[in-house]
Amino acid sequence: MKNKLLAATLFGLLSGGLLPSASLLAAEEPTVIRFGVAQVGKGGEPYSNGGTAGLADQRKAIQEELKGHNIQVEWHYFKGAGPAVNEALANKQLDFATQGDLPAVVGKAGGLDTRLIAADSLLSSVYLVVPADSPIKTLADLKGKKVALFKGTNLHLAILRALQHEGLRERDFRHVNMDFATMAAALASQDIDGAWFHQTAFDLQASGVGRIIYDSRAADAKLTRQSHVLVRGEFERQHPQLVQKVVDALVKTAAWATQDAHQDEVYKLWANSGTAESSLRAEQQGQSFARRYSPRLDEFFVERYRATVKESKALGLIRNDVDVAQWVEPKYVERAIEQLGLQQLWPQYDADNRLVSR
Repeated sequence: MKNKLLAATLFGLLSGGLLPSASLLAAEEPTVIRFGVAQVGKGGEPYSNGGTAGLADQRKAIQEELKGHNIQVEWHYFKGAGPAVNEALANKQLDFATQGDLPAVVGKAGGLDTRLIAADSLLSSVYLVVPADSPIKTLADLKGKKVALFKGTNLHLAILRALQHEGLRERDFRHVNMDFATMAAALASQDIDGAWFHQTAFDLQASGVGRIIYDSRAADAKLTRQSHVLVRGEFERQHPQLVQKVVDALVKTAAWATQDAHQDEVYKLWANSGTAESSLRAEQQGQSFARRYSPRLDEFFVERYRATVKESKALGLIRNDVDVAQWVEPKYVERAIEQLGLQQLWPQYDADNRLVSR
């Protein structure tokens, strides 16, 4: 009798609107998913020149995965790179984002509620470029001279690592902060003696504006940059099933891009950013697509982010520690890889970038 009375009472409360219905206890699906990219193409074109997230945008891969859901996917490309993405995340203007290791660490240490859910690109180099007719031949030759870099981006820490690796310090140079378009123009007019770039360095070299004199990846894999896809923690807690679908789309895109038959198309899609296809091919030369665009959050990935936290704190770029083990959430990628049978395509690598399984 008591159970019948309790059931009747609860029914009356629900039907009278005094208690939330079961459907309201779970978060309703959003009508829009907002994805940020810490990059923009030349002239502000909404394209990226590397990584798999930008390919997923151009191929509408996430929209395809969300068929049956009444959800739009918006992509936002940020000229201000990683710091601008952090600001948008702080203001809850984005649900997902792809950016580099350093700005994500800075954001997390500053209190941003994010989770790392997939790798976007690994082992990306930084290139030091000098004017084509400059007599400068080595990094050490630039001591005391004006060198440009884009501070706050994931190139920033990689540059500091490279300097330390070569026995140099930041204060050995007259560093100036510029975005990539500004430093390219300054290099062409020889207002600076050198500048640090990503793969657009090959554009400058091919056009006769500049000459690459240093490649961090050629010096040591630990001097490279890594990038990732993250999700706002609140979004993940409310919509884990949507997070899985987004990751499924990213993993399928990475697998598609890795196939030899598709690589011409991959370069064409990246070239929509305004970076010459020849430059993109030059940057990739000698590198494995499967390794560089593995979405797996393996021990190499985790250790590079631990190193970024440690080095950022030592350099005064952040004040608070970040527990990378708690920050990284590999379950979505691992589930997608298992369901798609892609374990052999992307084996695990250890902290020193050595193959540990296949």
